[in-house]
Amino acid sequence: MNAQTINTPVAAFANKMFKHPAATTAYQRLLEAMGNEFSSEIIILTGPTGVGKSTVATATGKAVLERFQTRMAAEPDFVPVVALRAVPPTGGNFDWKDFYIRLLSGQDEPFSDRKLYVPRQMPLLPDCISSDHLERSVTNRLRRSVEEYLRRRRTKLLIIDEAHHLLMVNSGHRLECQFETLKSLAIETGVTILLSGTYSLLNILRHSGQLTRRSQVVDFPRYDMRRREDAKNFQRTLVFLEHLLSVNIPSKLGANVDYFYQKSIGCIGILKDWMTRCLEHAIQEQAPVIDTAFANRFALPNRGLMRILEEAVWGEAELADVGDDQLHDLLKHGLLVAREEEPDGMIRRKPGKRNPLRDPVGRSGHERN
Repeated sequence: MNAQTINTPVAAFANKMFKHPAATTAYQRLLEAMGNEFSSEIIILTGPTGVGKSTVATATGKAVLERFQTRMAAEPDFVPVVALRAVPPTGGNFDWKDFYIRLLSGQDEPFSDRKLYVPRQMPLLPDCISSDHLERSVTNRLRRSVEEYLRRRRTKLLIIDEAHHLLMVNSGHRLECQFETLKSLAIETGVTILLSGTYSLLNILRHSGQLTRRSQVVDFPRYDMRRREDAKNFQRTLVFLEHLLSVNIPSKLGANVDYFYQKSIGCIGILKDWMTRCLEHAIQEQAPVIDTAFANRFALPNRGLMRILEEAVWGEAELADVGDDQLHDLLKHGLLVAREEEPDGMIRRKPGKRNPLRDPVGRSGHERN
């Protein structure tokens, strides 16, 4: 069987977008957060790895484009939505310079290779400016070019997928700078920024009160079988995916809901990627049926699932609100103990401040003799 025969149905299955209750709820909450009139703020779409956040963010961008279709036809230079992915750094800290270059280049901005700092001795002739000069541009100048682009194109929504990569820095100070950069970008351009990423994005709320005030969080949770409605919705989604698979190869999955829930931890994105691998190998092997035994060969290892689940449980706990009594107690008594804590959990003290030690009491041994 040739590659084309395999790739066509596999790609069709992998690219199939469909509604299920958790995704629909997250999508509706995103639209509500943006409102009819876009305001300068940040919306955080967060959830566990593999739950389907990128799909929902993409659908939200399409909805905004549809909302402005008439205006786009009347104003050809109007770009209501800009979307890109935050790329993790190859080492060290998140690279804003690379981010700005990707944003400008991804929008096919005219003359983006001219938005650079040109040394005084460099000839100002187009033929003398090579493409790699953009790589040597000053970060602040690139940022101003991005701000100018977003203002000139009257952009309403900036979608940053995999936004948790923005937090990949090596100090608490740099982490605070990341938040301030985002806040400044939203204020200077009047654009609404949609950050889509894992629960680690919640560190934004922990480290920046101003960004918390300007942010709205939309949770896209996994299905939890301990809740009856979630159990029903997960089963319905599994049956739907089984039906899609059966278009190409007979499938028998729905009878083992608990197994497929455990091996996907309730994340539909993980489940769909798993089913995609099953379909690809079933076509290659000309398997007569896709059943539980066949699917088990291509499931994620339990150790990896444990890691994803631990992160999900942590995020769910972080999103849980506190009671009025705790808020009242803090307002009444304030903070009794201030700790300087880094994101990695380590407590850092200012230079010159010693660690807490017990001072010697009484006379030393040689004084007593």
